[in-house]
Amino acid sequence: MTRRAPFLFATLLACVSCSGGATEPKTVGHAAQTPLPPPESAPDPEAGIPPERRKGGAHLARMLGLVSELRQLPSKKPVPGEWLTRRELVGRVKEKALREFPSDVLRREGLVLQLMDFAPPGFDYLSATLQLLEAQLEGFYEPKDGTMYIASDLHGEEAEATLAHELVHALQDQHWDLRSRSDYKPGRSDETLALAALAEGDATSVMLDFILAEKEQTAIDLPDHMMRGLMTSSMQLGNVQSVPHILRASLVSPYVEGLAFVNTLRRRGKWKGVDGAWESLPKTTEQILHPDKWEKREKALVVPAPTVNALGAGWKIDDEDTAGELGYALMFGEWMSEQEARLAASGWGGDRSIVVTKGEEIAGIDLLRYDEGTLTPSALAERGFTKVSKGLAKKYGKPAIESATFSCFERPTTGPISVLRRGRDLVVTAGPAKVTGTTWTSTGTCALARTWAEEAAQPRAQTSLTSESPTYAASVWMR
Repeated sequence: MTRRAPFLFATLLACVSCSGGATEPKTVGHAAQTPLPPPESAPDPEAGIPPERRKGGAHLARMLGLVSELRQLPSKKPVPGEWLTRRELVGRVKEKALREFPSDVLRREGLVLQLMDFAPPGFDYLSATLQLLEAQLEGFYEPKDGTMYIASDLHGEEAEATLAHELVHALQDQHWDLRSRSDYKPGRSDETLALAALAEGDATSVMLDFILAEKEQTAIDLPDHMMRGLMTSSMQLGNVQSVPHILRASLVSPYVEGLAFVNTLRRRGKWKGVDGAWESLPKTTEQILHPDKWEKREKALVVPAPTVNALGAGWKIDDEDTAGELGYALMFGEWMSEQEARLAASGWGGDRSIVVTKGEEIAGIDLLRYDEGTLTPSALAERGFTKVSKGLAKKYGKPAIESATFSCFERPTTGPISVLRRGRDLVVTAGPAKVTGTTWTSTGTCALARTWAEEAAQPRAQTSLTSESPTYAASVWMR
């Protein structure tokens, strides 16, 4: 429930690079060999570009050869390219969003962010996404037509790095068919983000090899913590401060975590190790965050969706999803430091969440099941509960109801928010609340939240996933 908006964002965008951090250091090793032909004059980002300057031509072919060599992956066919203004790039993504996502889905994502107090009342999810894109988007590869699109105001080193990144996506598509995995599939956010992280980590690692070639270094020579800091800090650049933090964090997360995952595989098995991940795809973001779990093919626990009997009659489920360890790290990161949030989410075993509505009312609930702890079976859940309840208290003050296993905070507008621990399960509820236009009014109490959370935490079957059905990722692969 609480991560649906960030995960739809990741599904739509895959990854948009930070225009400052992604290309550090600035030296581009192959630029002298294959300079990008500059336009006759620097284009106005808002102006149209003559058709004859939109085609990549011979330069794209040379770049594809270089990237193929760096990635150690042969190219099977040429890759067409177009140079577009920033407005045109953003327009293409907007068109895709409106085409592939029902309008009620986009509206719900904005409401969920508001319900969680991650965005202000009246928040427009799509507009904020496009605002962030306009500040950060440099290019994307579209598997649907096999074409890469690059911002026309990029020149020299920055343009070369972007070309390298996008051409890796083209090679991925040629070898592992991104198009067949590019349709949005409701309820599979964790799988979606795991594949996006693999794709973006792969492309970013090659891009860094390209940038560092003149220094005779590669991406795996750089400390992971250094790259994490550069990419995260770059999300503070530009006119993006008005965009909710969780959107900015979810934008960069597949980029950062995917690079760390891919570099780990490269250090262990070179590029063949990364090819192995494409042949046996990571199924969860837990496997991305902990490569040893991918190597062991550790499966997620199947967690049944919470029920809604406690809320009374008339409620219907609008959305059901699984977000994974990275999803909870993003959510918890709104209430505590990134380091604490990652610790609170670690030990994730499986989860399921729902968003429910009744007329103008909305509520949501998450059921997270941890793996067994090393000291006691519930040790990981106890740690998660302690950190989340403290994080909520830091934001909302004294809880209305508090015990060793339950904390709830009354909110006059967006309704109660609570966290409960029962054994290895952690339950987070938000709402119910009524939204009319931009006005929110609580329609629930902490007593109701506790009843609902306890209902969700009733003993349930716990098994492992056995389905080998394909995962799905974004149909636009971006930098």
